[in-house]
Amino acid sequence: MRRRAVRMAAAVLGAAVIVLVAASCGTDTTAPAAKTYVATLIAANEGTGHTSPGSGVATFVDNVEVIDWTLSLTNMTGVIASHIHGPAAAGVNTGVIINLFLPNVATGTVNGVVAQGTITNANNANISLDSLRVLFNNGMAYVNVHTTANPGGEIRDQVHPSN
Repeated sequence: MRRRAVRMAAAVLGAAVIVLVAASCGTDTTAPAAKTYVATLIAANEGTGHTSPGSGVATFVDNVEVIDWTLSLTNMTGVIASHIHGPAAAGVNTGVIINLFLPNVATGTVNGVVAQGTITNANNANISLDSLRVLFNNGMAYVNVHTTANPGGEIRDQVHPSN
């Protein structure tokens, strides 16, 4: 009788383990976490020796199918453009790969979000999202802001992962 009870308990325990293992093997539908990249824009990063009271932050959130971005500026006057340039290491200049902000006329003094958008493979012919990610992950792209006082660029920083 005791042997039969032990066998029955072992069978029930074995069945419970099988059910728990099977339940934990379900399909994971959790989306991958978005990866964030950032560039903290200051005049010293331009490498021209000029100074500026202005600064900024460009934030890029990689949502797999698209990259959403926001450009915020502080105490910037006469902004005429902002771009992503690459491939280039820190201190090296290269061509524009993505326009971020192209106002029709120079701005007055700006503080806060000046532009935001979404980069997709469809709306950007210069570089694929995968290639842009490679540049961002390796610090080989930079954002800069051009002004009437410094048309070659007033503030700048390399884009790099923030998380």
